[in-house]
Amino acid sequence: MENIKTKKRINVTIGLILIWLFCISLYFIFIYIIQIPLFITVIILISETLLCLVLWFFFMMKIDWLKDLNTGREITYLNISNVLSSIRFTLVPLLIVMFGLVTNFQKHFYLRIGIVIFGILIGLTDLFDGMLARKFNEITNLGKIIDPVGDFLMITAFSILLYCNKIIEIWFFIVAMIRIPGLFIISITLISLNIKINLKTTFLGKLTIFYILCLLGFCAAKLLLNFNNHYYDLFLLIIQLIGSFLIILSSIEKINQMIYLLKNQDKFKNQSDNIQFENND
Repeated sequence: MENIKTKKRINVTIGLILIWLFCISLYFIFIYIIQIPLFITVIILISETLLCLVLWFFFMMKIDWLKDLNTGREITYLNISNVLSSIRFTLVPLLIVMFGLVTNFQKHFYLRIGIVIFGILIGLTDLFDGMLARKFNEITNLGKIIDPVGDFLMITAFSILLYCNKIIEIWFFIVAMIRIPGLFIISITLISLNIKINLKTTFLGKLTIFYILCLLGFCAAKLLLNFNNHYYDLFLLIIQLIGSFLIILSSIEKINQMIYLLKNQDKFKNQSDNIQFENND
């Protein structure tokens, strides 16, 4: 058993080093095209490194979670699902810089289009990681946490960026910030207290997260392409109203789930550690 754990730790460490090198390489390609101030480069490199270290510490502490939940088969490497989730998680600082410095790209139309495509591709990894995990029977508790944590981090960071650029409304920003980081903080707190937090993924939860990601994509398109159109602004307002409604409904659903779990902890004491967060797999 210890040999398996050692093999897992070695392979995961190698995998995360390769992911870190991949993300850093993308950033150097980016700054080769566009000159970025040195202090921003230092901050990004430190951020990318810290996020990879956070992943590494988490994987090392929960290395036993690296096994298929359906068959119990031990997985001794970072599977494709974990890799995609880890890349999405680690690339958040680079994406924020690319979108945040868009005002410097006014003379680089094709670069802005390329950033949009790149952002879409990173977003699509959220659809494929869960699909691939199910296809290859490699659904793990590690993946169930890394996937939604990456979503929460990306949604939080992009919401702040878009709000600072006055593209999303303050009321939507407040609702999103209470809902997305709030659920994550509460869930992590309960887990740290050894309270069973097996939140079931529901259709409403999947729909809400997927809708928010699409909404932020439409808002980011306005930021990148730098266009002002009354009808597009009206469209963004309407989808934010719908998004707020979905967030409130899914929040009520999750609160009810948590209350039920807290009231019925005795029923879950003998259950295996099958952790679930809300995601859009």
